[in-house]
Order: sequence, then C-alpha cells, then structure tokens
Amino acid sequence: MLKKRLLTAILAGITALTLTACGNSTSTGNASSGSGDAAASDELTTVRYAVMTNNQSQWYAVIGDETGIFADHGIEVKITEFAAGINTVDAIVTEQADIGILADYAAVNRIGNTQDNSNLRIFSRIATNADQGATSLYVNPDKVKSLEDLAGQGFATQPGTVWDYWVAKTYEKANIPEDQQVILNCDSGAAAVAVLTSGEGVAFWCSGTNAQKLEEAGFEPLITLDDLGLHTEQYNITSTSFLEEHQDIVEEFLLAQQEIAEWINANPEEAAQIIEEKTGNPADQFIADFNAITLTIDFTQDTLDHLNGIKDWAVGNGSYADYDILNYVDLSALEEVSPDSVAID
Repeated sequence: MLKKRLLTAILAGITALTLTACGNSTSTGNASSGSGDAAASDELTTVRYAVMTNNQSQWYAVIGDETGIFADHGIEVKITEFAAGINTVDAIVTEQADIGILADYAAVNRIGNTQDNSNLRIFSRIATNADQGATSLYVNPDKVKSLEDLAGQGFATQPGTVWDYWVAKTYEKANIPEDQQVILNCDSGAAAVAVLTSGEGVAFWCSGTNAQKLEEAGFEPLITLDDLGLHTEQYNITSTSFLEEHQDIVEEFLLAQQEIAEWINANPEEAAQIIEEKTGNPADQFIADFNAITLTIDFTQDTLDHLNGIKDWAVGNGSYADYDILNYVDLSALEEVSPDSVAID
C-alpha cells in the first residue's frame, strides 16, 4: 500500500496589476478621494475587480470595459488577474480588491473553514456550465486505462478550488482508498499541465486551452464531469463592508454585467476577437468555452440547492461543521435591480 503523499508544484507565479483604492475617479482613470458612491455624469467610480485568467469573470471585465458598458453605468474597472478564483477572495480579504469570483466548491469550502469570522458574501451567480461534457479528465493513456489505474499515480489539482472537489469525487467513483491517493498541488492550471507533461503526474481535470495543450502532448480524455453527475457554477463575491458602504455601486455593477452577458450572447464572434486581442486567448477557444457555459446574473433555488449539496458532502466527510449558506449570501443589490432573477423558496 502506498502512503498518501502531498506534493507541491512550485511553478509559475502570478503577475498582478497595480491595485488602487475604491473611490471616485475621472473618466481618464486618475483616482481622487471620494466616498465611492455614485459619481457625477462626467466621472467614473473605480471598482477593483479580481478575475480568473481565461474565465467568464475575465470576459465580463474585458468586454464590459471595451464596449463601454461599465462606463455607461459610471464604473471604471481596475482588473487584476489571478490563476484561480480562490486567489480573488484572498485579494478581497486583504482589501486589495472590491469584487472577486469564486466557483461553487471553493466558495463552500472557504466559508466552511472561516465561518466564525468570515465577512465574505456571495451576491449573485455569474455563470453555470451548459455542457458538463466540456470538462474532461485528461490522462496519460500509457499509464491510465480506467479510473482504478489512478491508484498510486500523481493526480494534479489546485488546492482549495473546485479541482479538489472533482479529484475527491473521482477517487470516490474509483473506490481508491486514501492511502493510495497521490495528490499533486499546483498553483494554476498551467502549472498542472507542466506537471503532467514532465511525467510527474498522470491526470488532471480541465477544458479549454489547458485541455488543448494536454492533447497536443498526447494525453486523452477518460471521462467528463457529466459522468460524475457534476456541474460547476461561479459567483460574484465581496465583503460585507463593501456591500454596506457601496450598495449603489454594486447595483450598477450588476446591471452592467447583465448588459454584458446579453451583448456577448448576441455577439459571440466579436466578443471572441476582443478577448483574443486583449488577453491572448484564441478566438476559437473562446467560442468553444462560450458554447459550454451559460452567462447568467441571478440567484435561484437551484443555485442554493447546488451549493447545499456540495456543503453537505463536505460536512459529511468531516471537513468542517455544518452552517447555513444563506448566512453568507446577500442578495439585496440583486433584488433591487432585478427582482425576477432572485427566486428562493
């Protein structure tokens, strides 16, 4: 029997853009002091938006900036990119960002581990997988023919993120005991790809650009998230203080995101070109990712049930004490601007 190992891949770091404090700024982007409340028509209010690279949150940020939709709502977004959604939360906690994004498991896990002193609040959903088959478990076909072959071989993940959940559910499905689980912690999807192509690991859940890179290196998809009965959602998240002090800004931010989602849905080819030009992510990859997701600014009973299902699984595995998800959700801004998008039984 192999003793469980935890390996850390120390690879590429993250380059962040310079951050500025939330406050009123002119349309040229020069920050000045102010309350951060709604600005005059010739001024923009700066919102520090932490996003995940090549993720739907980045789409909202880049498209909203390039089309002028954020500016139409009195907002100038200061964008900072991170390798994972959990990093955007760290930026909020350390007061380096105002709004970030987080996937379902990462949100449940972060709140569960900090519930006694967490000031984090989810204030809307921003995207959900329309095609669970778009995310696949890529494996080295010479070493893995079935899920059971994962025993004793390196399985890459990004710790604290939804990848941890997918890995755990994969091991569950394969009935692989803990002492035969070899987990490789990587700081980004790109780092995980490097670990696999170097021969250190044999498996990683991915889609999009990372999947393309693994296919080029000879890796093959074994199963999809749909085979595990899973799908992924993403959420806007901020702090209680930002919501309390700047609800009008949050309302305009949500209205802008709704318009951005509508614009992308109506103009996917143009959006793809903008994303390629501004981020380097190929236009064809954007289209593939776009076809696999649904952009949606809402929070429904299905959303709550989805989060509770993940939370109940984690609590059942002894990860942390049970808690009420709704204690860490604040829908006041969403209810104000789009009451029909909020539906909780």
